[in-house]
Amino acid sequence: MILDVALLALLWGATIIRVPTLWRDQRQRALWAAVGAIALAKTVSFAPVAAQVDIPIVPHLLGVTSAYFLLRFIALVTHTGVRARQLALLLTVLVALCGLDVIAGGIDTEAEELAGDQGWSVVAYWVTLEAYLGTVLVTTSTLFWRISGEARARTARAGLRVTAVGTALVACYAAIKGSLILAHNLGTDVAFSTVEPVGRTVQTSGLILTIAGLLVPATRRARAAYEAYRSLLVLRPLWKAMRDAFPEVILFTPRRAVIELAGVDDVHLRLYRRVIEIRDGMLALRPYASPHGPSPDDEAAAIMAALQRRAATTPLATPGTWAPVGPTMADEVAWLSRVSRGLASPSPTPTPSGSAR
Repeated sequence: MILDVALLALLWGATIIRVPTLWRDQRQRALWAAVGAIALAKTVSFAPVAAQVDIPIVPHLLGVTSAYFLLRFIALVTHTGVRARQLALLLTVLVALCGLDVIAGGIDTEAEELAGDQGWSVVAYWVTLEAYLGTVLVTTSTLFWRISGEARARTARAGLRVTAVGTALVACYAAIKGSLILAHNLGTDVAFSTVEPVGRTVQTSGLILTIAGLLVPATRRARAAYEAYRSLLVLRPLWKAMRDAFPEVILFTPRRAVIELAGVDDVHLRLYRRVIEIRDGMLALRPYASPHGPSPDDEAAAIMAALQRRAATTPLATPGTWAPVGPTMADEVAWLSRVSRGLASPSPTPTPSGSAR
């Protein structure tokens, strides 16, 4: 039960966290759909929910749907496979499972029921289900393990390999369960009451590893996005000063800004644009800038004084220059952030400089 709750929390957490990736590309949408479908499947099969739904086939159909989207993700990554064929195979499997379920009079998933006499329609159902899931999972495991060697970052490489191990465990569960049901129907005595709980633990553990591995790159992106959002907030006083003084430097409309705040666009692009807007504003403000000291506080004080001169329309005959920063965007963000903090603090007195920088 504890593993089941942990898995549900992880699945729905991953589904929610990956929502912003829906706007990125088809691969991310396919992966999100795969995770979302398996989250629904495990929710419906969760004991308290299953007692209310009481349709054992529903989690299987959702599992097959999840496997289809996983197959689509693989096809998009490797540029192989035809979508029409994959969709046709999905529909064939879904129709076959529904038909076999009707013929069998319902599919039982409890260990006690599996240990009883099963007709060939039940065996065909399980073999079809586990063969489809197993094939997709083996393909996924192979792909993730192969591309893990190409990952430069150690965390990304570890995440891909954890995912590969997780999908391999779930594939093993599918293969062994299908084989045992077939062997039982052929006359072999199988202790499902002993085997099934162990198998479910293996399956749940494999799914946890799979989702945990998939979350590794998402965690790295989330950390980078968090840092970018922090920088956006720190830069806001300086950006607002430039926006108020020079509205024409803004690169997008207020409506567009609201859309971006909803996470539709990449936060790093927003940070890049904010830096450009600040620098455009500072360029327009340069005729009013006096020579000043080299510290961020000095530059902040010079900006405040320049804004006051601009408001009074008194440009300098020999203006100073702003601090040269670079060469990377990270350097630019770090410097402007310090200047912005200085601008947000109580008004400092600028340190004069003997020469323009």
